[in-house]
Amino acid sequence: MLMEFKRLRRSAVAHDGKLPLGLAGFVVCLGLACPAAAYGAIFQKLYHDPWGIERGEVPNRIGHPWTRLPRDLPQARVPKATATAPKFKNLWSLTQYALAHNPQSREAYANLQAAAAGLGVADAAYLPTLSLQSTAARSEANTTAGFSIPVQNNDSTNLTFSYILLEFGERRAARAQALAQIYLNGFDYNAALQSVALTVTKAYYTLIGEEALVRAYERTVAEDRASLDAAKIKRHAGMATVADVLQAQSALAQARANLLSAQAQVQSDRGALAVSCGLAPTAKIVVPPLHTHAQPPTLAPGLHRLMAQALRNNPSIRAAAANVLESQASVRADEAAGMPTLSFQASGGKRFQNGLLPSENWSIGVSLKVPLFTGFQDSYRISEARAQERSSQASLDNEAATIRSTVYQDAQQLAGARTAAQAARLAVASARASLAAVQAQYKVGLATMIDVLTAQATLTTAEQTEIQDLTTSYTDLANLADALGYIALPQALDTGAGPEKEMQP
Repeated sequence: MLMEFKRLRRSAVAHDGKLPLGLAGFVVCLGLACPAAAYGAIFQKLYHDPWGIERGEVPNRIGHPWTRLPRDLPQARVPKATATAPKFKNLWSLTQYALAHNPQSREAYANLQAAAAGLGVADAAYLPTLSLQSTAARSEANTTAGFSIPVQNNDSTNLTFSYILLEFGERRAARAQALAQIYLNGFDYNAALQSVALTVTKAYYTLIGEEALVRAYERTVAEDRASLDAAKIKRHAGMATVADVLQAQSALAQARANLLSAQAQVQSDRGALAVSCGLAPTAKIVVPPLHTHAQPPTLAPGLHRLMAQALRNNPSIRAAAANVLESQASVRADEAAGMPTLSFQASGGKRFQNGLLPSENWSIGVSLKVPLFTGFQDSYRISEARAQERSSQASLDNEAATIRSTVYQDAQQLAGARTAAQAARLAVASARASLAAVQAQYKVGLATMIDVLTAQATLTTAEQTEIQDLTTSYTDLANLADALGYIALPQALDTGAGPEKEMQP
């Protein structure tokens, strides 16, 4: 830059020390711009954050937490700690309440409403547009000769009408995209309802299973207390040793510890069920007891029919299919974007200036837009859309394979859990009869306290296994119903009084 300035100076000397007018202006501007740029860089270096935004919004060093507590954020509306749950007759009514009050359902419902509004936006492209524009300005200018032009007051108003007469499918493709988005959000909404129902069902059977364990531990405590009393009586009679009493006391203490742990777990499971229903975790939900004589229904249709039903009704598969439709519409929209567009336009208005008579203007005509070259953007955009379509189709195939595998696995697990629950029921009956026989033998001195405690532990283990296998069979059925596209359990499965209604997929 300095060398260029010296060259210009030598040129000026060659012209009798006078620079041409344009060249002189350039030199003056250059001489002013260089120090101004230097001062501007120094100013920005010293005052890079004049409003203190970084100091107020960003921690001083990496690793320090962000401590800003903005007051303008919306507050989450959570249930109060004293919230009371309504009375639910069975799992059906509990699930219906959860579907209407769980935040996950509300979120998916709002997304569906937004997608429906998007279809209205796409339909609006078929209608004409009408716009009104009005401007008012006051201006004044001076001439180079030093004369001042009078102040000018301008006010103009224009009304413009526009309507697309011809295009090659871009609006139709946009509407197809919006409709596919409704399908996608609709199936996502159903999937959210399924997720809520599945969570409620699992929490429900987990709770009633844990309550059944509490009752089993209460019976164990009662049996161990009776064994301790019998050992004390026999010891006073000289028919037992102190070892029998100590063994009975140890078994009773362990049974009480198991009971307290199970009672604490019941409170935790009750809170989880309340949260899944959209209630506070402290809400008291009363559920019917688990009937160990009931069994989940058998699977009437074969595996092939179940998998076919899942492919038709599972919302994840249908949402993936909606993605394919949206990708196909995107291809058509990108192809139509490079085609000509013919529009009709009409406008009219008036202009007022410095009290003069208003001037009118109007126009009417058609506008033809023909994209000739866009730097290959349209070609790449179409290629991208077609690749997205192939990706969506592959995702649909993958989702179908996953659902088929899920249905097969859930059906096998359900069959295994049912068989295990039936075997556990027989084991409980056998263990209960064995305990009664050992207790009778102990009273007459034909069995020891170890035999009694062993029989009691066998019965407790058998009852635990029966409850676990039964609740597992219900949760396996809930998983299968979810894979088949049902919202809640598909048949009369409530452990309380009365059958449940079926919710169609």
